[in-house]
Amino acid sequence: MGDYLVATLAENFDAILKTKLKAEFVPRLPPLLNKNAKPEEQDKKQLSRAFAGFVLHKHLDLSVVEACASVIDDFDDCGVDAIACVDQVLYFVQVKLKSKAFDQEDALKFRNGIASLLKGKFDQFNTNVQKRVPELEAAFNNCDAIKLIVGYTGDCITEHAKQVFIALYDEVIDEEPRLDKTVIEFEATQITETLLEEKALGTVDVTIPFSKLQLVAEPRPTYFGIVKLHDLVVLHQDKSKALYERNIRYFLGTKSSNVNQSIQETLRSNKKAFFYLNNGVTALADSIEKKGTAVSQKLKLKGLSVINGAQTISSAADYVKRFPDDDINEARVLLTIIQAGSDSDFGRSVTKARNHQNPVTAGNFAALDSAQENLRRELDYLGYSYHYRPEALPIGAEKTPQVITFELAMRSLAMFGTDSHFPFWLKNEPIRFQQIDSPEYASLFSPAPMGSILVNKVNCYRFIRDVLAANDAPGGEEGERLFYRHGVYLIAAVLAKRLIGLVNSPTLVKHEVLNQLVSAPLDECRHLCWECAKGYVGTRNGVLAFFRNQGNTVSLLERCMSTVYKLGDSPELAAVKAQSFVGEKYPKERVFRYLVANCPKI
Repeated sequence: MGDYLVATLAENFDAILKTKLKAEFVPRLPPLLNKNAKPEEQDKKQLSRAFAGFVLHKHLDLSVVEACASVIDDFDDCGVDAIACVDQVLYFVQVKLKSKAFDQEDALKFRNGIASLLKGKFDQFNTNVQKRVPELEAAFNNCDAIKLIVGYTGDCITEHAKQVFIALYDEVIDEEPRLDKTVIEFEATQITETLLEEKALGTVDVTIPFSKLQLVAEPRPTYFGIVKLHDLVVLHQDKSKALYERNIRYFLGTKSSNVNQSIQETLRSNKKAFFYLNNGVTALADSIEKKGTAVSQKLKLKGLSVINGAQTISSAADYVKRFPDDDINEARVLLTIIQAGSDSDFGRSVTKARNHQNPVTAGNFAALDSAQENLRRELDYLGYSYHYRPEALPIGAEKTPQVITFELAMRSLAMFGTDSHFPFWLKNEPIRFQQIDSPEYASLFSPAPMGSILVNKVNCYRFIRDVLAANDAPGGEEGERLFYRHGVYLIAAVLAKRLIGLVNSPTLVKHEVLNQLVSAPLDECRHLCWECAKGYVGTRNGVLAFFRNQGNTVSLLERCMSTVYKLGDSPELAAVKAQSFVGEKYPKERVFRYLVANCPKI
């Protein structure tokens, strides 16, 4: 056992874990023996038992059914929650589904239960153990090793708890030399990683035939040669998005990309010339193994990911789907395979350098930030589809409540920022938030927001945006309509500060709750903001010109926040304004921090 500490399981993943345990593991557990416990106690016990099954499922790669069948935990379990024998190794498991550390008291219960089992005192245990006595006796007689697993969601196994396990080992080692001294820890980091891994797109392991195959061995093994475009299309059809895991984009479609239109036109009219008219495809692979003969050359690839040429393959696949009777076997393409690990900085730098065939924007490279992929996986658990790579979505998909794009996420998170620049930049310089090496991007995504908080902020922003868009409809006063159109980020930023307590939660805010709580404050906010603005912004082009000026936007933001929060007459605010501060990170930093800290929360 190491002496390192890990963080307690984060609230968002604790909620995801418990949802998963309740849905997938609890129904497969042996029935509770004690039916007299209170319902809330039974529910708590069921989750704890399910967690033992989860640990076995993940650590020993048992099926959910096998893992749950190994659980012996009940209200009287003598400190051992599960027993399993895998590959001649007998495992004793104890778990703690709580935020506090696994302490000495927990370890002593586990230790005493193990000592009884090692002595064959099965009669001290509950019926779950009694039913398995023949199986357990056989496991004891035939196993080559005995190992202990401690699963916990708290921050550590305490030093006092570790000493309990060391003392147990010293006590029984002469009589039971098969007991492993090292206790296996299954902790918060591993729990989080296994949950995220479940939502991964998968790895691509494939063998591809080449002609004219060449190797550049140094400084990094790189193969290049000619392949049939049809073979890559088949791979696309089989692996879908997993084939582009390390790319910055998925298929952009043909309507939005002239390059993709040209690819399909070449396939239609001149398949033999395709090789000469295309830039080729570049991919990374975790490992490359040359197979075949000099006549029939092949590469066996593990962890393959296309980093440039996704549009070539996707466009060809789209063409084949639309024209299934048109044979594209004559089309060839140059394929370059570079050996580089999936978490390699080199791989990311190659991806960035090689993407220039289709127009590339700063936001495209957010795909190289692993935090974005982790957000996609986490949001999948919450029932939301997160699209951080540019791609051609179905018509209307971006308006679907369960679909969140990177741009929408970026704008929604920025609404809740304190920086007085943000509303102006969102209107005029959104690229600041899209560049992964910028401080503005880091302020939103480093560290990555909790998935539920992102969803809540997105839903709040959508709600505000849609209400303001409705009030931008023809029929109202022109200046006010234009103010709602061009000042949407300012108004949203003012109201968002009041919603911080509502959105910062591992629980998703239901739309009906949002509508009930936010509708009236939003109406008040937009009217008061307009009252603050109408003497300054003018009408027609004046409104747009006003919001293109940073000083105007910052000054109006301060005025609106003071008015909406009813802090305009605050002596404390006046005192903050009267002070002169040097080195502020953004205009009137102390003033805006005071306004945010003292605004009335919803």
